[in-house]
Amino acid sequence: MPLLAEQATERALGARCPVDLAGRLATQGDLLIGACQGTMPAHLAALLVALPEQDIHLPRSWREREVRQKVWFKAVAGFGQRPDFIARMGDVWVRSLEGRDADSTFYLVSAPFICSDQSGGRNEESAEPVRLAAGDCREAYVAQRVYQVRGDAAPRDVTDEALPAMPDIAEADRARQVVRHGRITLDHSKLQYGPAMRWFVQYPETAQKGGPRAFSDWNREHLAFVVWTGDRFELREKVSRSQWPCDPVAPGDRACGGFPDSGPDLFVTAAASAPMAASSP
Repeated sequence: MPLLAEQATERALGARCPVDLAGRLATQGDLLIGACQGTMPAHLAALLVALPEQDIHLPRSWREREVRQKVWFKAVAGFGQRPDFIARMGDVWVRSLEGRDADSTFYLVSAPFICSDQSGGRNEESAEPVRLAAGDCREAYVAQRVYQVRGDAAPRDVTDEALPAMPDIAEADRARQVVRHGRITLDHSKLQYGPAMRWFVQYPETAQKGGPRAFSDWNREHLAFVVWTGDRFELREKVSRSQWPCDPVAPGDRACGGFPDSGPDLFVTAAASAPMAASSP
């Protein structure tokens, strides 16, 4: 993927964007590369403030204050008439997803939605609670939810309809993953380029490598892609390179040679993707 262009959309919103090579390759966590810094786009800020108090374990007064601070964000080409945006505010990030209906916008929100003392023994491979800066809940698990906003209406939680669960894993495969100390992860890092995520298993470098679903140089095993279709996410076995772009590299470096794109990936093709047989949530 080429280095970022002039980022005119972000600059028009008053953001400061990288102008040199180091800035254009700089990362903000694993979610943003070469992002701009400025006030969060107004509709993203409004969505975060409007989330019901019973959903997110951060008081509305705290959110009202924080969305006025500078954040890292990027504009992304989407389905709608205006660009999508992805923005990060500490442990919270939000990705807008324009719907096929011009009056409807969806938002994928990653935030502390599950208080650790209310989790009921939550046990997910890659989840660790985060300490919260405000509110009655001191530690919470970060999770992803999808909200829909129609016109000026309040956001509606449509996660069950719009975001499929992790793909089913056969007992024998799960047992093998446990023996090899595999950790199931949902990769959000490509949301800064397009509306897709990826479920995969990460193994220690000391574990046995290879297998029919292995990909990359980093001992990973593919489970499924999660692709936005305009009104919901769907599970996909494979996607095209346009849906799963490689991270940018410095001039002269090998395309798709940066982490984590290096190595063979039989699940990213030149052809369009197709839904998996069992993709409904």
